[in-house]
Amino acid sequence: MRKTAMVPRLLTTLCSALLLSTASAQIGQKAEGALQNPLFQNAKVGRSGILTLADGTSVVLNQRGGYLLGATIVTTYTEPVGVATKTDTSVAAGAVEERVGGSARTAQLAGVLTGYGDGLSGPLLQFLRQPDVVAQLPQGVTVDAAPFTIRAQVRGRVLTVGLSLSQVPARQFAPTKNVRPAAKPSARDVVLRVYSDFQCPYCQKFERETMPELLGALPADVRIEFHQFPLEQIHPLARPAAEASECAAEQGKFWDYKDALFQDPTWLQGNPNEAFLKLAGTLKLDTTKFKDCLALRRGKAAVDAGISEAQRLGVNGTPTVFVDGYRVSNPYDVKGLLKMVEFARATR
Repeated sequence: MRKTAMVPRLLTTLCSALLLSTASAQIGQKAEGALQNPLFQNAKVGRSGILTLADGTSVVLNQRGGYLLGATIVTTYTEPVGVATKTDTSVAAGAVEERVGGSARTAQLAGVLTGYGDGLSGPLLQFLRQPDVVAQLPQGVTVDAAPFTIRAQVRGRVLTVGLSLSQVPARQFAPTKNVRPAAKPSARDVVLRVYSDFQCPYCQKFERETMPELLGALPADVRIEFHQFPLEQIHPLARPAAEASECAAEQGKFWDYKDALFQDPTWLQGNPNEAFLKLAGTLKLDTTKFKDCLALRRGKAAVDAGISEAQRLGVNGTPTVFVDGYRVSNPYDVKGLLKMVEFARATR
């Protein structure tokens, strides 16, 4: 199946819509919640739990541990009127008039199943109408629209669209020494990974408001990892702060130093190295060793590795949070984070 950029403009539109929408996501939550939607009330339940709606559209819910992992929507496909493809160039590209057909129904159901409603269904329908996409549908297209992966393919007159939460395999995450162990460590810890920038105001909000509440409610089998991702182009002091925190890590004080940098941002004023050294003294670090570490930039390699990892994973903003391999859509929502922990644990 071919992977497409979803026509870059539309991919940006879709991702922006997801970020700005208020979602009551179904995928990633208890499966029973999706079935309560009016669209499914009169659906016929067939073998293997296939739901058939009144118009013939079928929906297969992928469930595990009582949670909805994803869904597959299968419906009759009506090609948009006036779409020029590689085999038919008689119609000008862009002169598209969509009949009410399978793609419209599919987009509507996708909005319901993801919990984003019109925030996803509108951009997805627009995407499925694009001439370039229509031409690619027989081969299949895959779209990364965090936190979801959407796959679409047409065979004959049948449109199949698969929805799933995007998941990064554990092996793709780089190890970090900046780990807060679970209260009751085990071989099956749930891992909460935070990609952060010390100069980022949104990261400060996360650390000051979300993290304290989260730590008070976090289950005993969850460990937290901090991954360095200074956005150097817009935050020139983020890297020096990250390297300073790695110098604190050399003396086993990473978490105390990290917390202090976020809680008191006065280091952003004046000479940051002096502020970093003063903070090291306040936290009772060996300031001579700390100063040498700063001067020799012994924290640089760890920060470089964090940046490379974040870029490889497609992280483009901070804070970005993963629970196991699942990217969290709203890192400030403590209840949502805790639900994602439950989901990750139940669906392994």
